Amino acid sequence: MAAPSTAEKMSAAYLIYSEWGPARATPRVERLAACFPEETAVLRAAWIQEFERINAEIWHIAAEGGPRTTSFARFKKRLKAAFPCLNDAALQRAWALTGYYTAME
Repeated sequence: MAAPSTAEKMSAAYLIYSEWGPARATPRVERLAACFPEETAVLRAAWIQEFERINAEIWHIAAEGGPRTTSFARFKKRLKAAFPCLNDAALQRAWALTGYYTAME
């Protein structure tokens, strides 16, 4: 079986970064270190910076109206263009967060 690609690892890491519920009690840095011990702390920190950029874009889309004003297809195209590392599962999570953040606006 082939090793996961960088994009696959980043998508998996994004799902951990963006977890809700009891998992949030453990800091993101610790969760990522536990799930990706083979990666350096420097790489995991770079992932977190990228995930913060993704989260900022999600907030921006939410402020524009999120699911009330755009479709998932347009959202997916926009995020995939800006963050090609995101797979379908990560994009679904990002879309769910967009809806949540939109409701908070």
